[in-house]
Amino acid sequence: MPAPKRRITAAERDRALRLRGRLTKSFGVLGTAAVAAIAVAVAAAHTNAATSTTSSSTTTSSGSSATGTTTTTTPTPSASSSLSTGSASTGSSSSASTVSGGS
Repeated sequence: MPAPKRRITAAERDRALRLRGRLTKSFGVLGTAAVAAIAVAVAAAHTNAATSTTSSSTTTSSGSSATGTTTTTTPTPSASSSLSTGSASTGSSSSASTVSGGS
């Protein structure tokens, strides 16, 4: 047989309500901080992209092979407003193209 339920007092009720309020505020603050930390991490990943290199190899029908390398460099932001020069190339040993930019 289950024990009879006792009634809670006003002091217990008030203490439980204060605890619920503190927990709600804590989770709100922690959630806001987590969203801010994720936003900072995403922004940092986009602004500080590293240099990446991709290599590819192809074999022609005659059996010879050619290797091409593509290098992409992301310039770091600077305080000056001038454009930086750079070039990008792609292709193989038999057919390559280079694009240059800047002044």
